[in-house]
Formats: sequence, structure tokens, C-alpha cells
Amino acid sequence: MIEAPELRYMSYKSGRIAYRESGAGRPIFLLHGMNGDSRSWAYLFHSLKASFRLIAWDAPSFGASDVFGNEVKDFKSAAEALMKNLEVQDAVVIGHSMGGLVALQLAADETDLVAGLILSSSHLGFSKPKGEALMPRYADRIERLSSGVVDIDYGIERARRSTPPNTSDNTIQFLANISTGARLEGIRDGGRMSQEADNISICSQVDAPVLILSGGQDKVISSDMHAALIAALPFAKQVVIPKAGHASYAEYPGEVTKHIKEFAMKIWRPSSNSPGKNN
Repeated sequence: MIEAPELRYMSYKSGRIAYRESGAGRPIFLLHGMNGDSRSWAYLFHSLKASFRLIAWDAPSFGASDVFGNEVKDFKSAAEALMKNLEVQDAVVIGHSMGGLVALQLAADETDLVAGLILSSSHLGFSKPKGEALMPRYADRIERLSSGVVDIDYGIERARRSTPPNTSDNTIQFLANISTGARLEGIRDGGRMSQEADNISICSQVDAPVLILSGGQDKVISSDMHAALIAALPFAKQVVIPKAGHASYAEYPGEVTKHIKEFAMKIWRPSSNSPGKNN
């Protein structure tokens, strides 16, 4: 099975952030979703490292990274710190699902960190009041993790929930192996961050080109969540992979690679003006 690069670590506050890096050239910064960690991007590391410098983090509370808070500003600050430490500028930032909440926050800032934004099967946050009980989509997973039963059967169950019925066994196994590494802290903090985030208010501040990439059979991001994202970013380019579910980066990595390359090369073409909404 395809493997991601070895983990590396950056000291941050009183702990550390884990990440993986490979390739050379213009930077692509990868932010995984709730069911993942930096290993989620193994297929893209394999297909894009010859053309770009790829960096993928373990978000705070996920993978091998330490806990640094449960608000979107905490995740954003950690991402900024990692990018600056690695001297990443003018990156294409790709945020999948939960990772898209953080990616959108990065893109809304007037900095030189983000040249382009790809939101993969993502949303704007649920805008719930701070401190409200976690939604069932997160609370149920915490209950399962608290029981101590996190094995390959759990991973396969999570993988099948996010993919169409005809998904290959290899893809299910890939996603399942990553899901078995789920930490209670990740679902707790990532769920809290996702539940309370309200990114609709910052969309007007995004001045970089945006690609919204979605799966035509996504069962995790509802049609209402997807429509709200499109309405909030009306200048974004939209691409639907018709047969993909929630994990298009693993289900159809070839198509995803093609769209990333096309988007990135358009942003970074030598003759381009400063990227933005009107280009």
C-alpha cells in the first residue's frame, strides 16, 4: 500500500506539531479532515512531489501533534506558525472537510501565505453557540472511542460511511488504516472547532482564487452545506467528481491530481498578474 513520507516535528508553544514533507518547487499545504491525519495525502504525495513541494500537517489534537485548543483561531495560529517556520509563502492551500475551515481562515488574512485555496468536500462551520453539547456526528464518535474499541473494524465502518458502495477494497483499506489512528482528543477538539466555526463572515475577505472540489456521491457534506459554501464564495470555480464520495483524494486521486495541477499552474503561470477574485 502506498506510504506517506516520514513524520517530522516542529516545536510549538509547550508541545510540537507533526508534519510530513516531500518534493521541491512551489508549495502546496495540505490540511486533512476529521477522519484523517497527514497520512491521508499519501496518494497526492506520490503524484505531485515531482512538481511541487508538499507539506501536510497533523492538525492539533490529531495524529502525532499535541493539543493546542479547540477554537478555529487555535488551529489557524498553529497552521500559520508551521508555514512560517518552514518558510512557506504564496502556497496553494488545500483543506479537506474540517481542514477547509482552517484553510479558509488562512486565505481570508491579508498575508503572503496563500496564493490559492482549494476546498475539498468542505463547509463553512455549523455556527453553534460556544459550549453547546457536541452534535451527534461528533458525540457518537467520542462515545465509541471512549469505549476503547478502535480497531480495523471501526476503521472500515468509518471508511464505508464516507464512500460510495462500489469503492474498491484497496481504497477502503487505506482509509480504514488511517481511521484506526483516531484520537478522542481529535474528535473532541476538531468537533468543537467545526461546530462553533462561522466562516461565512470571512468569505468576503478572501482575495485569492478558490476551487471548490466535491464528490457527486458525498454522504458527509449535505447538499445544504455545499450550497452555503458556494453561495458564500460565488467567484469560486466548482469541480464535481461525479462518482466520488467524501474522500475523493483517495477514491479518485488521478482526477484530483489533475485538477490541483491545473489550478496551481494557472495561479503560478509566469505571465499572471496578482491572483484574486477578478482574474
